Amino acid sequence: MAGFDPKKVTTLDWVIIGAGGLAFIDSFLPWYTLSFGGVSASANAWHSYSWLCVLLLMASGGLVLAVNLGQRVNLPAPVPLITLGLTGLAAVLILIRWLTFMGDKGGGFIAYHQGGGVGLFIGLICAVAAAVASFLAFRATGGNFNQLRRTPGAPPPPPPVA
Repeated sequence: MAGFDPKKVTTLDWVIIGAGGLAFIDSFLPWYTLSFGGVSASANAWHSYSWLCVLLLMASGGLVLAVNLGQRVNLPAPVPLITLGLTGLAAVLILIRWLTFMGDKGGGFIAYHQGGGVGLFIGLICAVAAAVASFLAFRATGGNFNQLRRTPGAPPPPPPVA
């Protein structure tokens, strides 16, 4: 920690770290709402599958923070690629849930409304921001998706012939 210099942390890294921290705080807000006959109820991220999305965002933010604190991380893939996978998966899961859990249901006497709460929308913003920042950080470090075709431990492919 003595060697930590916040000025050396890139803006993209701060976005990923901040999105992970904000996702944790956001997880206690209402993610889902249900209204039935004048009675309303809500659930936060920890009362549904959304805890997985929050953990994915927190893990990516924690991984980026650990690297910037000088921790040596030994993973089978580069850190920007791992954060891209974690944040991309979180964004896709939240988006799918948001698109499939909205609107009025039923009709007549038994009508109810269900939808996303404020926490779901903030979580979606966090996930998309972290995924975009992860993608840009991956590209900034020279990463490309052709690297995924290599087997672990294999020598790098020869440069393309012009």
